[in-house]
Amino acid sequence: MGIGYRHFLAVDDPAWRPQADTIDRVEAVLRAWSLANGPATVVELSPKAQAALPETGSMPDLALSWRDMEGPAVAALAGASAYGDIDPAERYLMEITLIAGNDYRVQWSPDGFYFKLVAPPRLDGVPVRAHEDNDAKGTLYAESFPFKEGASAPVVQIQVEDHAKPHLAWETCSGFWRAALVLDFGKDLPAFTESVHCLPARDFVAAVGEALRGPIVEIGELY
Repeated sequence: MGIGYRHFLAVDDPAWRPQADTIDRVEAVLRAWSLANGPATVVELSPKAQAALPETGSMPDLALSWRDMEGPAVAALAGASAYGDIDPAERYLMEITLIAGNDYRVQWSPDGFYFKLVAPPRLDGVPVRAHEDNDAKGTLYAESFPFKEGASAPVVQIQVEDHAKPHLAWETCSGFWRAALVLDFGKDLPAFTESVHCLPARDFVAAVGEALRGPIVEIGELY
């Protein structure tokens, strides 16, 4: 069956909100790094009734995906392979997914990490109900909560197993986000997965943070 790896670049700011050009800015970074190999597949995550409401902000919640990136561009992003001296032409990314919107999404819990929802968002003391369809993008996030103007942010408690602590690329993490770029390397494990789960291409991480206009937290996941 093998082992795969995903890397999350999530905006770690409860007050973050998307802007009209958010997706275009991130896509421009991917194209500059030769990581967007054609038009994206787009899935609208917000229920249509919610997306039509003025209070949901400048854009609906969207997931954009690009599949099957190959070659030196992947090697430039990920650094050396965990399998030794692999030809850069043979490196690959299974999928890149950008999720951005106004809704809160609780981070998926991989092996070694548990992102436990302690309290959902609340509006005037009343808990906001999670979306019923929380598997629109599989396991890219756990629960998601619709945007409500004036609602509090969710509260998430993070438990880290001892064997996962050496891999942490962050000191603090909210455990939820409104925007994240997810890099799914599949079985092409980068060498950094054996140590701290932090992308070697720091210029790329900085460019994604600038495009999203928010602080980035990196969360690695072996699956």
